[in-house]
Amino acid sequence: MPSTGDLKAGPFQTRAVVDMKREAAIKTVQVGVDHKAATRQAVIVAIRREKVIFRTRSDWKAKPPAKNPEVDWDNSSIALHHAGNSYSCTADGAAELRKAESTDISSFGHLSYHYAIDCNGVVYEALDIRFKGAHIEGGNTGVVGIVLLADLSVAGEAEKYGPGAWNVTKKRGVIAGVKEWLGQENDKADLTHDKPSEKQLEAASVLVKSLLNFFDIEKLGGHREFAKTHGTSRACPGTYGMSIAAQLRREFKLAPP
Repeated sequence: MPSTGDLKAGPFQTRAVVDMKREAAIKTVQVGVDHKAATRQAVIVAIRREKVIFRTRSDWKAKPPAKNPEVDWDNSSIALHHAGNSYSCTADGAAELRKAESTDISSFGHLSYHYAIDCNGVVYEALDIRFKGAHIEGGNTGVVGIVLLADLSVAGEAEKYGPGAWNVTKKRGVIAGVKEWLGQENDKADLTHDKPSEKQLEAASVLVKSLLNFFDIEKLGGHREFAKTHGTSRACPGTYGMSIAAQLRREFKLAPP
């Protein structure tokens, strides 16, 4: 698996000096450039130039994946997620991302999202952009996953927009169905939620703008919208998250999924 550490944090110059000798043959050497690694770094530099704090995987001390993710590169869509009911804007962003990391490694072997944004507007590198995420059931190829580290849903959305306990039971078994039912019941009782902060909205805009500079992004939507195109149902990213997705679509003139 390629290194996810930082490259040089910006453009640089180099010089070569050739000592010419009469009638001497000059041998040329081709120098290869890993354009995917360079693009990953260019996205980071573009975000930092906008005065947005960006923390790489090494910065927030990400764990190595338990399972190497698949290589994926030709991104054409962006999916917006929220972290869910057990997350909050009042918590430390890096700590919340580590919590999500633990859950995702257990489920998928690696973080499912490519980027995370906390309520203070800090952008985190979650899964290296060179690899396929695991944030949309049946539809991760070419889709950049961005998760907002907050609870952006209102009570009852899990039952209204989710797959339903019975459907999950039929597809994944009784244990998964019970977990879905418990999640719905907890969601009904959860009367607290977060509203996206201005810093979080600004960081999301900068991140999307930076990705558009390097990928042929055509579509942007909430997880709920992507799930529907694949015949499934999800409440994510919640009412407020869907509003953010719509706002970003208008800002960058992108199509829905």
